[in-house]
Amino acid sequence: MKKSQWRRRLSVLTAAALLAGTVLPVSAAPAATGSDLSWDQADEILTHISDPVFPDYQEDITANGAVAGDGKLDTAAIQQTIDEVSEKGGGTVIVPSGVFDTGAITLKNNVNLCLENPDSVLAFTKDINTDNYPIVFAHFEGSGCYNYSPFIYANGQANIAVTGQGVLDGQADENTWWNWKTEKLAKTSVIRKMTDNAVPFRDRVLGDGYYLRPNFFQPIDCVNVKIEGVTIKNSPMWEINPVLCTNVTVRKVTIDSHGYNNDGCDPENCNYVLIEGCYFNTGDDCIAIKAGRNLDGRLLGYLGYSTQNIIIRNNVFADGHGGITCGSEMSGDIRNVFADNNVFTSENLNYAIRFKTNAERGGVVENVYIRNSTIDKVGNAAIHATMLYDVGRDGDYLPQFRNITIENLTAHGGEYGIFMEAFDEVPITGLVLRNINIDGAEKEVRAYNWQNPVMDNVVINGKTYPRPVDTKITGVPAAGNTLSASSTLLGSDSSSLTYSWLLSDTKDAAGTKISNKAELPVTNDMIGKYLTLTATDPDGNTDSSIAYKVLDDTQVVAAAGDEILTRAESKGYIDDITALDPTQEVTNRDVAKMLGRLWGLTAPEEAVAIDDVPADDPDYGVIAAVVEKGMMNLKDPAEDGATGTLYNTSISRDAEAKRTAFLPDEKVTREELGYIFILACGVPYNETLGTNAHFDDADQIDDAYADNVGASEYFGFVKAKSGNTFAPKDNATLYDLIYGVEQISDFANR
Repeated sequence: MKKSQWRRRLSVLTAAALLAGTVLPVSAAPAATGSDLSWDQADEILTHISDPVFPDYQEDITANGAVAGDGKLDTAAIQQTIDEVSEKGGGTVIVPSGVFDTGAITLKNNVNLCLENPDSVLAFTKDINTDNYPIVFAHFEGSGCYNYSPFIYANGQANIAVTGQGVLDGQADENTWWNWKTEKLAKTSVIRKMTDNAVPFRDRVLGDGYYLRPNFFQPIDCVNVKIEGVTIKNSPMWEINPVLCTNVTVRKVTIDSHGYNNDGCDPENCNYVLIEGCYFNTGDDCIAIKAGRNLDGRLLGYLGYSTQNIIIRNNVFADGHGGITCGSEMSGDIRNVFADNNVFTSENLNYAIRFKTNAERGGVVENVYIRNSTIDKVGNAAIHATMLYDVGRDGDYLPQFRNITIENLTAHGGEYGIFMEAFDEVPITGLVLRNINIDGAEKEVRAYNWQNPVMDNVVINGKTYPRPVDTKITGVPAAGNTLSASSTLLGSDSSSLTYSWLLSDTKDAAGTKISNKAELPVTNDMIGKYLTLTATDPDGNTDSSIAYKVLDDTQVVAAAGDEILTRAESKGYIDDITALDPTQEVTNRDVAKMLGRLWGLTAPEEAVAIDDVPADDPDYGVIAAVVEKGMMNLKDPAEDGATGTLYNTSISRDAEAKRTAFLPDEKVTREELGYIFILACGVPYNETLGTNAHFDDADQIDDAYADNVGASEYFGFVKAKSGNTFAPKDNATLYDLIYGVEQISDFANR
């Protein structure tokens, strides 16, 4: 089928699929596995990528009346020159030195738009109307629609390029284009519903009044595309976004744009793409490989338009959310991505290598080979993968990460060295991590649902992998019970682990070995003492659990068989079950103290100023430490229900500055507690922000808490109070607090 037919076919198939109630098939798994990937495959891909070739003919835009620096729009002169050159068989359109103001321009067959000199500038007008930015068929975040024209646009063209040494200035700022995001004017829900309801493209007419920002350079359904040498700055949204294109080269481009959603280069449903020698300094992902959003993307994948055969080499990445990213719009599948010799230089880059999706997007990322990466600094993690991006598990389309090889990587810093997680139903398969050295990370690894990974010469903070991780004792440590050892040999076969049970008189004392079996019967002589489990791999690497106190009969009886209470006391989160009133309503002080016990926090690393908790308060140390770690937030005492952080509630910095009080003796509601649990779970779920709660009264949860309560429900940190009713405004009880802390403890494998 010719690519020019895809839009008509897509509309037909969309309607047919919805009317029939069918689910489109998932792509079959490829024969290759992560360990089978070879750079020979990248070399073969490169044989399909070549620069477009243009006739020697040239025209200068000034010949058609463009005048630099006169403050008048030169759109007509520039477009006339492009049209004339194309009609004459092709060639180069010259933009000479000077600043030329313009609206959107459209590239045509066989035209190279060349910004001849470093001081050749195309400045795109701030006067936003449909004369300057006419309504055309475009893509907005992976969905087709009619919207304001991209600044440089092409549709169905062959042999097109933007080259030279000059500057493409979108002139976006907090008052132009970017404010459409910050003022929440954008009607993104409209295009989302149109996509999910299979509204035909001809009826997806947006533009005026919808506030959907156009991308900067967006060729659609084109072949032989190149952008080289230019600098792009101040883009309204995504900067370079080829859609449904074949044979694309992005070379030696400088991206310097820190606005909202200012992704650097996002190839979408493209085949044979080379990105090389570029510099990215962005307000979002530097490179984000896309494959369509939700139903639009799934149907493109079904029709054979997955994103595939991508080469990324010799680039420098500065600020951004992700460096090399796959997703989150990946519903049509991404495969055969090869990256080599890339450098990441900024601690303001959250993730160097990133995979992100959810169960609404779906899609497969497979056959990814990344090698020779140098990460001088990184903010959150050198390698990051999650299926909990945005709406998380709320959806019917389970994504997959499979056949991913990352080798020869060095990195410094971050909250995690490696953070990769997947849904239980679709574990990460075919993962190979080889010759990786990461230091200075706060935590080494989060490995959730990895299936048979290969780890070869992986060193994080001086610890060599494979090694045992997530070691804990399962069962209730009380006389008459039998405990079980639990540990994972990350990167190898866990059956080769051996165990040592250690018994000590005090929590922090060195223990005496009492058993080396996988199970341990608890005897009366252990009561009141502390058990620790150590797992050892064949290379002598060890990992130990926290110390568990062995309980006596009165404590177990007082808990009435509730394992949550008994394990919480055994771990030291509560002192004495027999003196416990589970129905007691808890305060901010109570919550901070128990979180301090969970994470071993007793004092802040630096002094924290809290207006209503002076330094001589007996609980100042733990409260300040919990606040410092971001587990609980200070509030504005003059504001009812002040919640959240600057990141996830979009409050102003002035409002943030007024949040100076902890309100230690104020009662905590159930919705507040659910919110806090996500902040305190030990995993930085900054972007699990769209997860819905599924309680019958979920609509009563305050907007400031709703996303975190939904995430807490998903992870099991909170549960219904009665039936399926959450009762968000009720005050939380001591049992609610203990329950959540114990669930977090298990979640964190403590």
